[in-house]
Amino acid sequence: MRNILDYTYYRTAKRHFKNDGVDAFTAILALTFIVSLYTIPFLVFISDLIKIDSSAIILYSLSFFIIGYFVRKNYKGKYLKLREKWVNESKMEKLIGEIYIVLFFLTPLAFIFLCQEIKKL
Repeated sequence: MRNILDYTYYRTAKRHFKNDGVDAFTAILALTFIVSLYTIPFLVFISDLIKIDSSAIILYSLSFFIIGYFVRKNYKGKYLKLREKWVNESKMEKLIGEIYIVLFFLTPLAFIFLCQEIKKL
């Protein structure tokens, strides 16, 4: 899991390097968003338990900022180090990595959909 987080951060930071530089704000935001998507089914479950409809939004917002804090703390100044690791990847490795990133993004969306379908039963 750690490797896909690193690779997602690196590819996003590389794509937005001209605008963000080594701070890679867009990469931090994208990674925070994707990781926070994984929390949505759990937060919806918790809000259903406490029977408050607006609590899911509040819990999601709170978790988004907490995750963002840790992502920013973890990846501060790591772009150049990760660049050294993947700068010489082949086109095939790059393609496979990008497929992993798409799956990393789509997996929580599929999980959210599945949880909603189970909830309807």
